[in-house]
Amino acid sequence: MSSQTHIPQTMKAWVAFGAGDLKNVLQLKTDWPIPSPPKAGEIMIRVSYVAINPGDAKMIAKPIPFRKAAIAGMDFVGEVIQVGPSSPLAFPELHLGMIVAGTVPTINILSGVGSLAEYLVVPAHAVAEKPSGLQECAAAGLLGIAGQTSTALLRAANLQKGHKVLLNGASGGVGCVLTQMLHGMGVHVTGVCSSKNAPLVRRLGAQEVVDYTAYEDLYGHLTSLATSIDNRPFDAIFDCVGNDMLYYRCPGYLTVDGKYYSIERGPFGFIAQFKFNHWPVLLGGIPRTYSSVFSNPSGSSAREIVNWFERGCVKEVPIDSVFEMNDALRVITIPTPPPPNLN
Repeated sequence: MSSQTHIPQTMKAWVAFGAGDLKNVLQLKTDWPIPSPPKAGEIMIRVSYVAINPGDAKMIAKPIPFRKAAIAGMDFVGEVIQVGPSSPLAFPELHLGMIVAGTVPTINILSGVGSLAEYLVVPAHAVAEKPSGLQECAAAGLLGIAGQTSTALLRAANLQKGHKVLLNGASGGVGCVLTQMLHGMGVHVTGVCSSKNAPLVRRLGAQEVVDYTAYEDLYGHLTSLATSIDNRPFDAIFDCVGNDMLYYRCPGYLTVDGKYYSIERGPFGFIAQFKFNHWPVLLGGIPRTYSSVFSNPSGSSAREIVNWFERGCVKEVPIDSVFEMNDALRVITIPTPPPPNLN
Protein backbone atom coordinates (compact mmCIF):
# COMPACT_ATOMS: atom_id res chain seq x y z
CA MET A 1 0.00 0.00 0.00
CA SER A 2 1.10 3.55 -0.54
CA SER A 3 -0.31 6.92 0.34
CA GLN A 4 -1.57 9.56 -2.01
CA THR A 5 -0.19 12.11 0.47
CA HIS A 6 2.58 14.19 -1.00
CA ILE A 7 5.88 13.26 0.64
CA PRO A 8 8.68 15.81 0.17
CA GLN A 9 12.30 14.95 -0.54
CA THR A 10 13.67 16.59 2.59
CA MET A 11 12.49 17.29 6.13
CA LYS A 12 13.36 18.94 9.42
CA ALA A 13 15.29 16.74 11.85
CA TRP A 14 17.43 17.14 14.94
CA VAL A 15 20.63 15.30 14.07
CA ALA A 16 23.59 14.47 16.27
CA PHE A 17 26.92 14.37 14.46
CA GLY A 18 29.07 12.22 16.69
CA ALA A 19 28.76 11.83 20.45
CA GLY A 20 29.35 14.35 23.20
CA ASP A 21 27.87 17.49 24.68
CA LEU A 22 24.46 18.14 23.15
CA LYS A 23 25.17 21.78 22.36
CA ASN A 24 28.19 20.72 20.33
CA VAL A 25 26.85 17.73 18.40
CA LEU A 26 23.09 18.26 17.99
CA GLN A 27 21.91 20.39 15.08
CA LEU A 28 18.53 21.21 13.53
CA LYS A 29 18.72 20.30 9.84
CA THR A 30 16.01 21.69 7.59
CA ASP A 31 17.07 19.72 4.51
CA TRP A 32 17.65 16.23 5.92
CA PRO A 33 16.74 13.43 3.46
CA ILE A 34 13.36 11.80 3.92
CA PRO A 35 13.68 8.14 5.02
CA SER A 36 13.60 5.57 2.24
CA PRO A 37 10.15 4.12 1.53
CA PRO A 38 9.12 1.42 4.01
CA LYS A 39 10.17 -2.13 3.24
CA ALA A 40 8.10 -5.23 3.96
CA GLY A 41 6.82 -5.07 7.52
CA GLU A 42 7.57 -1.34 7.90
CA ILE A 43 5.48 1.81 7.96
CA MET A 44 6.19 5.49 7.37
CA ILE A 45 4.77 7.93 9.91
CA ARG A 46 4.30 11.67 9.64
CA VAL A 47 5.29 12.62 13.18
CA SER A 48 3.03 15.04 15.04
CA TYR A 49 4.48 14.92 18.58
CA VAL A 50 7.60 13.57 20.24
CA ALA A 51 7.91 12.96 23.98
CA ILE A 52 11.36 13.83 25.33
CA ASN A 53 12.78 11.65 28.08
CA PRO A 54 16.22 11.37 29.77
CA GLY A 55 17.20 8.43 27.58
CA ASP A 56 17.23 10.66 24.50
CA ALA A 57 20.19 12.65 25.79
CA LYS A 58 22.00 9.55 27.00
CA MET A 59 21.79 7.94 23.55
CA ILE A 60 23.42 11.05 22.05
CA ALA A 61 26.10 11.54 24.67
CA LYS A 62 27.46 7.99 24.47
CA PRO A 63 29.51 6.99 21.41
CA ILE A 64 28.10 4.12 19.37
CA PRO A 65 30.51 2.30 17.03
CA PHE A 66 30.16 3.02 13.31
CA ARG A 67 27.41 5.62 13.86
CA LYS A 68 28.43 8.99 12.41
CA ALA A 69 25.07 10.75 12.50
CA ALA A 70 21.85 10.00 14.32
CA ILE A 71 18.42 11.58 14.59
CA ALA A 72 17.56 12.20 18.24
CA GLY A 73 14.42 11.05 20.02
CA MET A 74 12.68 7.75 20.72
CA ASP A 75 8.99 8.31 21.54
CA PHE A 76 6.51 9.45 18.90
CA VAL A 77 2.93 9.73 17.73
CA GLY A 78 1.75 10.43 14.21
CA GLU A 79 -0.17 9.38 11.11
CA VAL A 80 0.58 6.31 9.01
CA ILE A 81 1.14 7.61 5.48
CA GLN A 82 2.86 4.61 3.85
CA VAL A 83 2.82 0.88 4.49
CA GLY A 84 5.52 -1.35 3.07
CA PRO A 85 4.71 -4.40 0.96
CA SER A 86 3.55 -7.37 3.02
CA SER A 87 1.03 -10.16 2.94
CA PRO A 88 -2.54 -8.93 3.55
CA LEU A 89 -2.71 -10.92 6.78
CA ALA A 90 0.60 -9.71 8.27
CA PHE A 91 -0.76 -6.53 9.88
CA PRO A 92 -4.47 -6.45 8.95
CA GLU A 93 -5.26 -3.81 11.57
CA LEU A 94 -2.92 -1.22 10.03
CA HIS A 95 -4.27 1.24 7.51
CA LEU A 96 -3.35 4.57 6.01
CA GLY A 97 -4.44 7.52 8.09
CA MET A 98 -4.30 5.59 11.37
CA ILE A 99 -2.80 7.54 14.30
CA VAL A 100 -0.21 5.38 16.01
CA ALA A 101 2.33 5.83 18.80
CA GLY A 102 5.26 3.99 20.29
CA THR A 103 9.02 3.98 20.73
CA VAL A 104 11.72 3.46 18.10
CA PRO A 105 13.14 -0.06 18.61
CA THR A 106 16.62 -0.25 20.11
CA ILE A 107 18.21 -1.77 17.01
CA ASN A 108 16.91 1.13 14.91
CA ILE A 109 18.17 3.71 17.40
CA LEU A 110 21.63 2.16 17.31
CA SER A 111 21.66 2.59 13.53
CA GLY A 112 20.77 6.28 13.79
CA VAL A 113 16.98 6.26 13.40
CA GLY A 114 15.19 8.68 15.73
CA SER A 115 11.77 10.24 16.18
CA LEU A 116 12.69 13.93 16.40
CA ALA A 117 11.98 14.48 12.72
CA GLU A 118 9.00 15.19 10.51
CA TYR A 119 8.96 11.67 9.05
CA LEU A 120 9.90 8.30 10.52
CA VAL A 121 10.07 4.71 9.25
CA VAL A 122 9.76 1.95 11.85
CA PRO A 123 8.69 -1.71 11.94
CA ALA A 124 4.93 -2.07 11.98
CA HIS A 125 5.17 -4.26 15.07
CA ALA A 126 6.64 -1.33 17.06
CA VAL A 127 3.44 0.74 17.21
CA ALA A 128 -0.01 0.71 18.72
CA GLU A 129 -3.07 2.64 17.62
CA LYS A 130 -3.78 5.73 19.69
CA PRO A 131 -6.97 5.21 21.70
CA SER A 132 -9.74 7.63 20.75
CA GLY A 133 -10.03 9.17 24.20
CA LEU A 134 -6.35 10.07 24.50
CA GLN A 135 -5.04 13.43 23.31
CA GLU A 136 -2.44 13.10 20.59
CA CYS A 137 0.10 15.24 22.47
CA ALA A 138 -0.14 12.85 25.45
CA ALA A 139 0.00 9.63 23.43
CA ALA A 140 3.72 9.91 22.65
CA GLY A 141 4.54 9.85 26.34
CA LEU A 142 1.99 7.34 27.54
CA LEU A 143 2.57 4.79 24.77
CA GLY A 144 6.31 5.49 24.76
CA ILE A 145 9.08 4.85 27.27
CA ALA A 146 7.12 5.97 30.34
CA GLY A 147 4.14 3.71 29.76
CA GLN A 148 6.09 0.77 28.40
CA THR A 149 8.54 0.86 31.31
CA SER A 150 5.62 0.92 33.74
CA THR A 151 4.17 -2.23 32.19
CA ALA A 152 7.60 -3.91 32.33
CA LEU A 153 7.87 -3.13 36.04
CA LEU A 154 4.44 -4.55 36.78
CA ARG A 155 5.20 -7.72 34.83
CA ALA A 156 8.41 -8.17 36.81
CA ALA A 157 6.85 -7.51 40.22
CA ASN A 158 3.69 -9.63 39.89
CA LEU A 159 1.92 -7.69 42.63
CA GLN A 160 -1.50 -8.45 44.04
CA LYS A 161 -4.30 -6.36 45.53
CA GLY A 162 -3.40 -5.31 49.06
CA HIS A 163 0.36 -5.30 48.53
CA LYS A 164 2.30 -2.28 49.70
CA VAL A 165 4.97 -0.59 47.57
CA LEU A 166 7.40 2.32 47.80
CA LEU A 167 7.75 4.30 44.58
CA ASN A 168 10.83 6.53 44.38
CA GLY A 169 10.42 9.25 41.75
CA ALA A 170 6.64 9.13 41.88
CA SER A 171 6.26 12.48 40.11
CA GLY A 172 8.46 11.55 37.12
CA GLY A 173 7.25 10.21 33.79
CA VAL A 174 7.28 6.53 34.77
CA GLY A 175 6.20 7.35 38.32
CA CYS A 176 3.07 9.21 37.23
CA VAL A 177 1.91 6.33 35.05
CA LEU A 178 2.93 3.58 37.46
CA THR A 179 1.21 5.23 40.42
CA GLN A 180 -2.10 5.16 38.57
CA MET A 181 -1.66 1.55 37.45
CA LEU A 182 -0.81 0.40 40.97
CA HIS A 183 -3.76 2.30 42.40
CA GLY A 184 -6.01 0.66 39.81
CA MET A 185 -4.78 -2.75 40.99
CA GLY A 186 -5.63 -1.98 44.61
CA VAL A 187 -1.98 -1.73 45.67
CA HIS A 188 -1.08 0.65 48.50
CA VAL A 189 1.38 3.24 47.13
CA THR A 190 3.81 5.36 49.13
CA GLY A 191 5.33 7.87 46.72
CA VAL A 192 8.66 9.63 47.23
CA CYS A 193 8.89 13.09 45.67
CA SER A 194 9.40 16.74 46.59
CA SER A 195 6.74 18.62 48.52
CA LYS A 196 5.75 20.72 45.49
CA ASN A 197 4.78 17.55 43.60
CA ALA A 198 3.00 15.88 46.51
CA PRO A 199 -0.52 17.07 45.48
CA LEU A 200 -0.01 15.60 41.99
CA VAL A 201 1.19 12.25 43.31
CA ARG A 202 -1.73 12.03 45.75
CA ARG A 203 -4.17 12.90 42.97
CA LEU A 204 -2.76 10.10 40.83
CA GLY A 205 -3.47 7.55 43.55
CA ALA A 206 -0.71 7.45 46.17
CA GLN A 207 -2.09 6.90 49.67
CA GLU A 208 1.04 8.32 51.29
CA VAL A 209 3.71 10.76 50.11
CA VAL A 210 7.19 11.17 51.56
CA ASP A 211 9.02 14.43 50.86
CA TYR A 212 12.64 13.36 50.37
CA THR A 213 13.87 16.88 51.11
CA ALA A 214 12.26 17.00 54.54
CA TYR A 215 14.43 14.43 56.31
CA GLU A 216 18.12 14.50 57.12
CA ASP A 217 18.02 10.71 57.17
CA LEU A 218 15.37 9.69 54.65
CA TYR A 219 16.15 5.98 55.02
CA GLY A 220 15.88 6.10 58.80
CA HIS A 221 12.48 7.75 58.39
CA LEU A 222 11.34 4.99 56.01
CA THR A 223 12.52 2.41 58.54
CA SER A 224 10.55 4.09 61.30
CA LEU A 225 7.45 4.11 59.09
CA ALA A 226 7.81 0.42 58.27
CA THR A 227 8.27 -0.61 61.93
CA SER A 228 5.59 1.59 63.49
CA ILE A 229 2.59 -0.06 65.14
CA ASP A 230 0.15 0.94 62.39
CA ASN A 231 2.45 0.10 59.50
CA ARG A 232 4.48 -2.70 57.95
CA PRO A 233 7.44 -3.10 55.55
CA PHE A 234 6.99 -2.72 51.82
CA ASP A 235 6.41 -5.74 49.58
CA ALA A 236 8.31 -4.09 46.71
CA ILE A 237 10.30 -0.96 45.98
CA PHE A 238 10.36 0.73 42.57
CA ASP A 239 13.32 3.06 42.06
CA CYS A 240 12.76 5.33 39.06
CA VAL A 241 15.56 7.71 40.05
CA GLY A 242 18.66 5.57 40.61
CA ASN A 243 19.33 5.98 44.34
CA ASP A 244 21.57 3.08 45.40
CA MET A 245 21.44 4.16 49.05
CA LEU A 246 17.72 3.43 48.98
CA TYR A 247 18.70 -0.17 48.20
CA TYR A 248 21.60 -0.36 50.65
CA ARG A 249 19.33 0.60 53.51
CA CYS A 250 16.23 -1.33 52.36
CA PRO A 251 16.47 -4.22 54.88
CA GLY A 252 14.96 -1.72 57.32
CA TYR A 253 11.78 -1.22 55.26
CA LEU A 254 11.52 -4.02 52.65
CA THR A 255 10.15 -7.46 53.57
CA VAL A 256 12.62 -10.36 53.55
CA ASP A 257 11.09 -11.82 50.40
CA GLY A 258 10.38 -8.40 48.86
CA LYS A 259 12.24 -7.17 45.77
CA TYR A 260 13.86 -3.90 44.77
CA TYR A 261 13.32 -2.86 41.14
CA SER A 262 15.49 -0.25 39.41
CA ILE A 263 15.14 1.12 35.87
CA GLU A 264 18.14 3.45 35.79
CA ARG A 265 20.91 1.16 34.51
CA GLY A 266 19.29 0.31 31.20
CA PRO A 267 20.54 -2.70 29.22
CA PHE A 268 23.64 -2.96 31.44
CA GLY A 269 21.67 -3.40 34.64
CA PHE A 270 22.56 -7.07 34.78
CA ILE A 271 26.02 -6.07 36.07
CA ALA A 272 24.61 -4.35 39.15
CA GLN A 273 22.05 -7.11 39.55
CA PHE A 274 24.79 -9.75 39.64
CA LYS A 275 26.88 -7.75 42.10
CA PHE A 276 24.07 -6.93 44.51
CA ASN A 277 22.55 -10.42 44.47
CA HIS A 278 25.70 -12.55 44.56
CA TRP A 279 28.15 -10.67 46.72
CA PRO A 280 28.12 -12.00 50.29
CA VAL A 281 27.12 -9.57 53.02
CA LEU A 282 30.74 -9.35 54.21
CA LEU A 283 31.70 -7.91 50.82
CA GLY A 284 28.86 -5.44 50.64
CA GLY A 285 25.99 -7.65 49.55
CA ILE A 286 22.47 -6.76 50.70
CA PRO A 287 20.10 -9.48 51.98
CA ARG A 288 17.31 -8.36 49.64
CA THR A 289 16.77 -9.19 45.96
CA TYR A 290 17.79 -6.49 43.47
CA SER A 291 16.23 -6.56 40.00
CA SER A 292 17.23 -4.28 37.12
CA VAL A 293 14.33 -3.82 34.71
CA PHE A 294 15.00 -2.82 31.12
CA SER A 295 12.03 -2.08 28.90
CA ASN A 296 12.85 -3.17 25.35
CA PRO A 297 10.49 -1.08 23.17
CA SER A 298 7.70 -3.02 21.49
CA GLY A 299 4.23 -2.55 20.10
CA SER A 300 2.91 -5.24 22.43
CA SER A 301 4.00 -3.17 25.46
CA ALA A 302 2.39 -0.08 23.91
CA ARG A 303 -0.85 -2.00 23.40
CA GLU A 304 -0.66 -3.17 26.99
CA ILE A 305 -0.63 0.41 28.25
CA VAL A 306 -3.53 1.17 25.87
CA ASN A 307 -5.52 -1.51 27.71
CA TRP A 308 -4.75 0.14 31.06
CA PHE A 309 -5.95 3.47 29.66
CA GLU A 310 -9.14 2.04 28.18
CA ARG A 311 -9.93 0.29 31.47
CA GLY A 312 -9.81 3.70 33.15
CA CYS A 313 -6.80 2.91 35.33
CA VAL A 314 -4.65 5.60 33.71
CA LYS A 315 -6.68 8.79 33.64
CA GLU A 316 -4.06 11.50 33.53
CA VAL A 317 -0.86 12.05 31.56
CA PRO A 318 0.86 15.09 33.10
CA ILE A 319 2.52 17.25 30.45
CA ASP A 320 5.16 19.68 31.70
CA SER A 321 5.45 21.78 28.52
CA VAL A 322 4.80 21.67 24.78
CA PHE A 323 7.53 23.12 22.53
CA GLU A 324 7.80 23.78 18.84
CA MET A 325 10.26 21.56 17.01
CA ASN A 326 12.76 24.39 16.57
CA ASP A 327 13.06 24.67 20.36
CA ALA A 328 13.76 20.99 21.05
CA LEU A 329 17.34 21.60 22.20
CA ARG A 330 15.93 23.51 25.18
CA VAL A 331 14.23 20.31 26.31
CA ILE A 332 16.79 17.59 25.60
CA THR A 333 19.12 17.64 28.56
CA ILE A 334 21.01 15.06 30.55
CA PRO A 335 19.49 14.99 34.05
CA THR A 336 21.81 15.76 36.94
CA PRO A 337 21.71 12.85 39.40
CA PRO A 338 20.72 13.75 42.95
CA PRO A 339 23.57 14.00 45.44
CA PRO A 340 24.04 10.79 47.42
CA ASN A 341 22.58 10.70 50.91
CA LEU A 342 25.15 8.84 52.96
CA ASN A 343 23.20 8.69 56.22
